[in-house]
Amino acid sequence: MTSPHAAPASPASGQPGSTPPNRRIHDLVESRPFNHAALAAILLSSICIGVETYLPGSPTLFWLGKFFAVVFLIELILRFMGRTTTRAYFSDGWNLFDIVVVAAAFIPAAAFPAGTDGGALVPLLRILRVLRVMRLVRSVRELRVIVEVLGRSIISMKWIGLLALLCFYIFGIIGVKLFGDQPEFATLHEALFTLFRCLTGDDWTQLRYEALDRGVNNAGFITAFYVAWILLGTFILINLVVGAIINNYQEVQEVEHARTIDPNDLDAQIAARMNELQQLMSRRQALSRR
Repeated sequence: MTSPHAAPASPASGQPGSTPPNRRIHDLVESRPFNHAALAAILLSSICIGVETYLPGSPTLFWLGKFFAVVFLIELILRFMGRTTTRAYFSDGWNLFDIVVVAAAFIPAAAFPAGTDGGALVPLLRILRVLRVMRLVRSVRELRVIVEVLGRSIISMKWIGLLALLCFYIFGIIGVKLFGDQPEFATLHEALFTLFRCLTGDDWTQLRYEALDRGVNNAGFITAFYVAWILLGTFILINLVVGAIINNYQEVQEVEHARTIDPNDLDAQIAARMNELQQLMSRRQALSRR
C-alpha cells in the first residue's frame, strides 16, 4: 500500500515516464483519499482482530472480518488494474505480501479437517490473517522506511553474522570443555543458548556465581570466560550490527528523499548547480589571465 505522503513515482510503479494501462485507476489508487480510506480500513480491521481475542466465535466479528476481506480484495484488484507495468507490480515485495494475506482470508478453515495432515495448516492460516495488521507498515512512510532498513541490514550483515556464528561456536566449545558438568553447558546446543542468554543480559552474573559455588576449575577461568564473552558479544558484535543498521538507514532515507523530489525542483537544482559551475569556471579563467 502506498504511503499517503509518498510521491506517486516509485521503483515499484515502473520506470519514470512510463504510462499506466489505465491512467484513471492509476491516479485513483495513488490519490490521498484512496490511501487514507485504505489506511482506515486496515486500522479498523486490526482493532477487530484484537477484539476477537476477547470475544472468540462472535458472529458480528466474523462477518466484519469477511467484509474487510472483500474490501481488501477490491483494493488489491484496483491496485493491479492501476499498475504501471505487470513486471513492476509483481517485483514489489509489498504487493506480493498483500496478495498472500488477502488470499489467506478467503481460504476456509473447513478445507483442512482436523486429524488430517492438512489440519496442521489451520494455525498457519490464522497467522496469515493476523498479519493483515502488518499492512499498516506499508501505509505509513516512516514505518516502511524502518522495515526496508531492517531488510537491507539482514542482507548486508551476512559477514557480521558469520563472524558472530564463529564466536558463538568457539565460545560454546570452550564452555563445554570448562563447565561441562553444569546443565547450562552440558551440550553444545545448550552452551550456545546460554551464550545467547548472556548477550541479553539475563542474569549472566548468576551463572558465574553458581559456577564458583560448584568449584568448577577456578575463579580466574570462570571470570575470564564470562567477561571475555560479554566484552566480545555485547560491546563489539552488537555495535557492529547497530553500525550496519545506521548505515543502511541513511541510504534508505536518501532513496526515499529522492522519490519525493518533484522533477521540476530537480531541474531547478541542476540549473543552479550549472550556474555555480559556470561562475567557478569564469573565476578560474580570470585568475589564469593575470
